[in-house]
Amino acid sequence: MHDTDDPGRLAVSATLVDSRGRACPLPIIDLAKSLKAHSEVELWADDPAVEADLAAFCAATGHRAERQEIGPDRLFRAVVHRVG
Repeated sequence: MHDTDDPGRLAVSATLVDSRGRACPLPIIDLAKSLKAHSEVELWADDPAVEADLAAFCAATGHRAERQEIGPDRLFRAVVHRVG
């Protein structure tokens, strides 16, 4: 069930990390913590720097970001897979 603030999930089986309202670098820190316990994480963030931060994080760690999108409400959503 989704509430009115829920834009819908990209990957229902992924663990959701909802970092809306959290400024850089907190969305990536939240993601990194969750990836220690889960192999697939869906990240939601509205910080303008999150797309570039996620690309840098994946380049540094080898993790893989897929199904990235930015909604009309400027909410960035991506599914990230842990590598290794």
